[in-house]
Amino acid sequence: MSAMPAQSGLTASGERRAASRSSQLALFRSSIAARHPLDIHAISIPFGAFTGDFYSVHRAADRLWFTLGDVAGKGLSAAVVMAMIQEELERTTCDDPAANMMRLHTFLRPVVARNRFATVVTGYVRDDGTLAIANGGHCPPLIVRADGSVEEIASTGPVIGVLPMSQWRTFQTTLAEGESLVLYTDGVIETRSADGEEFGADRLITALAGSDAEEVAQSVVNAVNRYGKREDDLTILVIRR
Repeated sequence: MSAMPAQSGLTASGERRAASRSSQLALFRSSIAARHPLDIHAISIPFGAFTGDFYSVHRAADRLWFTLGDVAGKGLSAAVVMAMIQEELERTTCDDPAANMMRLHTFLRPVVARNRFATVVTGYVRDDGTLAIANGGHCPPLIVRADGSVEEIASTGPVIGVLPMSQWRTFQTTLAEGESLVLYTDGVIETRSADGEEFGADRLITALAGSDAEEVAQSVVNAVNRYGKREDDLTILVIRR
């Protein structure tokens, strides 16, 4: 696996933001129809030459499917597990996010070392705004409501790849027009200032500013970069209705 470029971006049309980013984007499923009612943007910045972060976005019938996650550890070994998960995502087509999580877990558990696992969020947004999501031990996804309030989606099951008996449930809500779903990895909230304080969830929520998905994602990255020094991969995916 070759080294990753410093940053990648994904727009609603699925076009690459710059040619220098194409080698990383090739690892992420992004076959999005040119016309759909959602605004999507992703930024992924590896900490080093390889990344354990991953995300996937694709269109199927009346819904946009998404997955974002983080493989425990750093370096080439984490990147290899990430690539395996990406490949399995191509074959994961259940209609229920919790069932998709189980499929990923069942695939991953026998093929990776016991000290390897992944945190994952997966689900879909339908054209009518229905949001269905399963959270396997990942950072709580955020819903930015039209009135400016922010809701967190807690874990609906454990991390994948570890426990022999695991189960997840699907959480369901609705995104109204003008509302956003924000997915991110812990490289965002665990960035530390010079005195060692983490960026944290409160600063993340404060940074969720912008009139479209790209502005929101870039606002978060800018806030993190101003705050301190990253020591992990950073990925953020914003889906705005």
